Amino acid sequence: MRLILIPIIGLLCTLYACNNELTVIGQEIIGNDNHIGEKSIPVFAATVKADSFATSCGLYASSYIEKLVMGRYDDAYSGVTTAIPCFQIAPQNVPSTLPENAVLDSVTFNFTYAGNMWGDTTYGVAQPQKYSLHQLKEFPELEDDIDQSNTLFYNTKKVDIVDKPIATTSFYPLVENMAYAYFKVDQNLGDTLFQQIIFRGNPDTDIYNPEAADNIPYYNFLHYFKGLAIVPDKSNNCLMTIHALSDSLYLEFHYSIAGDEYSLKFPLAQREYQYNSIVNEPTATLETLTNPQNEVTFEEATFALTQGMCGYMTKLILPEAPGFDQYTTLIKAEIEIKPEFMNNNPVSPPQLISVYTTNDINELTGFLYNNGESLVSGRLVKNETATDKTRYIFDMTEYYQRVSAAPPTAERQQVLLSVPNDGYSSTGISFDQMVVRETPILRVQYAKYK
Repeated sequence: MRLILIPIIGLLCTLYACNNELTVIGQEIIGNDNHIGEKSIPVFAATVKADSFATSCGLYASSYIEKLVMGRYDDAYSGVTTAIPCFQIAPQNVPSTLPENAVLDSVTFNFTYAGNMWGDTTYGVAQPQKYSLHQLKEFPELEDDIDQSNTLFYNTKKVDIVDKPIATTSFYPLVENMAYAYFKVDQNLGDTLFQQIIFRGNPDTDIYNPEAADNIPYYNFLHYFKGLAIVPDKSNNCLMTIHALSDSLYLEFHYSIAGDEYSLKFPLAQREYQYNSIVNEPTATLETLTNPQNEVTFEEATFALTQGMCGYMTKLILPEAPGFDQYTTLIKAEIEIKPEFMNNNPVSPPQLISVYTTNDINELTGFLYNNGESLVSGRLVKNETATDKTRYIFDMTEYYQRVSAAPPTAERQQVLLSVPNDGYSSTGISFDQMVVRETPILRVQYAKYK
């Protein structure tokens, strides 16, 4: 055995003496040009603003609005946003008779917090939020007789209210307080309505007629009491959602008969006629965005903005697909956006950003796809300890692999980044914002194997 080992050891020593660079053994057989490279390409960015968006479900919707928004907030980037919910309440099941000795104690209007709040309250410096409850002057009208597809109300729908409020309320916007917040309605109005509940018998004027020919027993009531709007005070500093459900949005009569206490509710009704009026007064930086075709570039504003309920979207012009030779493969392509971020933002950053295709006049033309049915979207990657490293990452790998394989085109793809926000669904109402403070970057990784 020892005789066999001696020649082997001698051979290894000879090889080591000739060359002690072990890393280059085999270099003449396998080339060393293989490597992973990366390119960073700046992306053009600008801010645009939608002129309007739907805030109602319409006559032919398969589902109804489940949340409404109320409040006012002054944001450093987007300006002042005011949200006024408008809706109808109506008697649903009124006792056939109430004795004339029934005594009205009070009338309250109740609402239930729906779990979303945006504003400075997150910093613990909440101030009382003041609201007034107003009657609508006119019943909302849908133009379905003109165009049956035009059965939606938009955020630009005018709120025509009676100047004098029928109730006011004030509360600190803390979750534990919201369960006890309500309006106490003007006693004179309450007495008038209560008398109409007691004294009935004329089908032409009764506020509730279960035998109405049009199958709307509260038809007369709606023409007398056309609806309600909750108007925020100009001192308010937050926006919040309330449940648009009959068991959480209602007018309640508290009365007694011979000392016994009773109550009667007029809940949310005609849900297809409810809507949010959302008005945004922009900052001076964005005041030129008077129509969707206008843009404010990143360089002009030193930021780009995406925000729900305001209509702001960030426009990107995607860089061309990098040109590679036949020995190079694109293995990853991501757009990286650094937002202004800190823990406990007064206005939350969205967890997800939707990406829509667009054109030179900023029309939404569809979703941006990677391949097949895979939509491009941006996800928030938080870094709680180093907030300056928080990023939105848009995986564009399949998109760029696809366009790289296609013949080059003269025009580059334009996209709009939006908060997932349709303005009316339970998951689509959002005031979240993404403030872009640094130029977006397309990062491309590639493998070179020759």
